Amino acid sequence: NEFDESVNVPATTGQRFLNYLVDVIIFYIILFAIALLLGLSGGANVTDVTGFYYLLCFSIFIGYYTLMEGSKGKTIGKILTKTKVVTESGEPVTYKTAFLRSLCRIVPLEFISIFIRPQMWHDQWTKTFVVKDN
Repeated sequence: NEFDESVNVPATTGQRFLNYLVDVIIFYIILFAIALLLGLSGGANVTDVTGFYYLLCFSIFIGYYTLMEGSKGKTIGKILTKTKVVTESGEPVTYKTAFLRSLCRIVPLEFISIFIRPQMWHDQWTKTFVVKDN
């Protein structure tokens, strides 16, 4: 299947960047709230919680994107910019695809891929597109 831009208009680089900024802020709010609930914000020996903290960060990051994109095709950033993620055939993504997109985002320097090609690596590798939501 070939992606049809007449049906699904690709999101602009500006929309993609705003999605990223909003979602990073949401990620840190969630992380901070959970860290406070777990008592990781103070008093604990840093060496005791470092591994757990990294696991918590990855879990929240992957969980946020997977749950949001898998259920609605949108994160909070995408809701605000009126964009969504779809497959190359224009269908909504599955939870599996959303999970794979989330894992791809962890690749070092993945965020600079928008400057190399119009489609980011996590989009290319999962055959998905971020499009304007009409």
